[in-house]
Amino acid sequence: MNVISIEKNKNNQVKKANTLINVKGALSSTAQKMLIMLISMIKADDSEFQEYALNINDYFSQVDSSSKNVEFAKERALELMRNPFEVEKGVWFNWCSKVDIKKIEGYIVFSIHNDLKPYLLDLQKNFTTYNIVNILALRGDYTPRLYEYFLMRFTEYKAQYKKQHNKTPKSFTFELEIDWLKDTFKIPTSYNYADIKRRIIEVAKRQFKEKTNIKFDYKEQKLGRKVVRLVITVENNNKGSNNYLVDLQSFIRFVRKNLINQDIWQGQGMVLSVDMNGRIYDKKTGKEYANKNAQVVWEKWYELAKQDKLLILKQGLLF
Repeated sequence: MNVISIEKNKNNQVKKANTLINVKGALSSTAQKMLIMLISMIKADDSEFQEYALNINDYFSQVDSSSKNVEFAKERALELMRNPFEVEKGVWFNWCSKVDIKKIEGYIVFSIHNDLKPYLLDLQKNFTTYNIVNILALRGDYTPRLYEYFLMRFTEYKAQYKKQHNKTPKSFTFELEIDWLKDTFKIPTSYNYADIKRRIIEVAKRQFKEKTNIKFDYKEQKLGRKVVRLVITVENNNKGSNNYLVDLQSFIRFVRKNLINQDIWQGQGMVLSVDMNGRIYDKKTGKEYANKNAQVVWEKWYELAKQDKLLILKQGLLF
């Protein structure tokens, strides 16, 4: 049974096939957050789903809810079983096949539906990964889904662009059809465009910039007097999430700002650190690492940090 603590600023990663981000369906914000906590418990080497136990106190510590009782958590868990979603036209799935609130005191034990294995296990391509803190900070029933969708589109574009140009783009512009948004996110038919703009788009725009690793702006496109689509421009947001492990560049920025001349890595007779100019060097010999050699070291440190194996970060120097 997998039990993982969901703590503020901890490196709990969510990895989903892009198919799941595009599904038609609706969940409350509090149920969505429970779902991503559940998905973050899946281990990278899981070949089969396990039973995943979510600590109820962990859940309430991360979810903005006026209710803090077990019954509320139970209802959100059951919501994951009562709201099937359409993966492709005519094919519907449930998130969970079983929810058990009695197995372990203080926990909800989930069994993810086995039909979701191709979308959550051993993903090699067409998937999106993000740190859970980016969504736990968001409010509103549609804001988390917009975050996932915008991040997915940006991530796909980054991969294509880097393959073609050998560098990472700073922004990405794409079109968002209002009718597609309403249909996919199951936005109430009573919402006109003014409602969508005020209650969903503007809310997401403000929260992304304040709380996540991406931000966006948009322009309206009209057919006659009716707004039919938005032209979205999304870019990285270094002022948002304080998650230093969200990507390699965020990690490098964090180390260069906070760990100058610290003993970052030791081994093979070396003590590696970063100087005032952000360059990696060996404190014993003074040797500097540049270009490809430096890139290899940064990538190695980043992988160790994501696995919680970089000693200096485990010593509590981060916070």
